[in-house]
Amino acid sequence: MALVEVRNVWVYCDHSPQLEDVSLLVNDHDFLSIIGPNGAGKTTLLKVILGLIQPARGSVTVLDSAPEIGRKQIGYMPQDIQFDSAFPISVFDVVLMGRYKHLLSSYSEKDKKAVMEALKTVEMAKLKDRRIGTLSGGEQQRVFLARALARQPRLLLLDEPTASIDPDARKSFYELLTSLKERMAILLVTHDISVVSVYVDSVACLNRRLYYHGPAEGALKQLEQVYQCPVEVLAHGIPHRVLRRHNNDGDL
Repeated sequence: MALVEVRNVWVYCDHSPQLEDVSLLVNDHDFLSIIGPNGAGKTTLLKVILGLIQPARGSVTVLDSAPEIGRKQIGYMPQDIQFDSAFPISVFDVVLMGRYKHLLSSYSEKDKKAVMEALKTVEMAKLKDRRIGTLSGGEQQRVFLARALARQPRLLLLDEPTASIDPDARKSFYELLTSLKERMAILLVTHDISVVSVYVDSVACLNRRLYYHGPAEGALKQLEQVYQCPVEVLAHGIPHRVLRRHNNDGDL
């Protein structure tokens, strides 16, 4: 079943195209990664799916509804989550924000139960009373993932969730996502190209337009076209590093 259908979508910013005739399907229990260089439109595409950006042309449906309605069943973890590390808010309360419904609404016991389930899923329940600012970067990302999971979504959207954490925490985070795909579809935006060879099921190679959308093993052949330079992926069983050699200057 297709949870998301993006059909021939165009998005412009100051008359410059950010997305060009993009079509994409996300099926139930997919683990799909969107990869591409900076400025490729990856975050823009997520915001189109969420109904935060309206396309100039094309159509988007989320769970057979308009994005503004379908997004109620989406858990979203944005790229830059800003907070004051000195602010005295607990891990539990951060995750509870994921159950927010509307102004002046109060939280129920059902909400609190959903928060505990989400914290257990990301293995952070023992730290529920800790201040969020005292946690490591990897622990904080798990808490923000729990906040997205607290909505009990059918679709999880993640925008560069491992950009600021160390390799060990990154590996652990990806393994956690792999366990979640039995419960929901996952759409992951990442610069970590090596994740393609290890964790995800399918890949969308995006650089304003879609160059490839299919099984992960077929994506590696498309990367040079997407990044517009030779690309070598070194995986060695876990996400490791990506070397990009530019013909003009010979730099790595």
